[in-house]
Amino acid sequence: MNKITIKGTLFFVLSLFVLSSQNVSASASIGQSAKEKVVAPEFTLGTTQGKTVSLKDFKEKGKVLFFFTIWCPYCRQKLPVLAKEYEQFRSQNIELLLIDAGESKLKVSSFIAKEQLPFDVLLDTSMKTSEAYEVIGVPTFVLVSKDGLIVYQGNDLPRDYKEILAQ
Repeated sequence: MNKITIKGTLFFVLSLFVLSSQNVSASASIGQSAKEKVVAPEFTLGTTQGKTVSLKDFKEKGKVLFFFTIWCPYCRQKLPVLAKEYEQFRSQNIELLLIDAGESKLKVSSFIAKEQLPFDVLLDTSMKTSEAYEVIGVPTFVLVSKDGLIVYQGNDLPRDYKEILAQ
């Protein structure tokens, strides 16, 4: 084989590998319970109200992490629904943590005020938390058990999220 054929074959094989890896990641992000429980990465983020929040602040609670952006139309559709259910989450010992992926505090604060949403939003301006949770698109929901394990990750909040968090 000449060098061009070897390089072409190598490129083709690597391309297939990359594409198949992306398909596995994309299909895993659609939404499913985690088969192999993984410890949720710890994070500490500033909020729109100037506080600092860490995942470890909510050790004894189930947690729903909602990664979003204000420019995402699907995220914007979900925010009012989450606002309606916000107190229900808290009454069931579930903490709802909204994490904006990459936008400025000013933009997010203005949006939250304009929409009159009851949230203090965590700001992942560096995108390190989003990367740690392997968020490849928004919206992304991550359910974290009281034990600190990721039990679900997907693009929608499953109807049976309470049962999933109770596992």
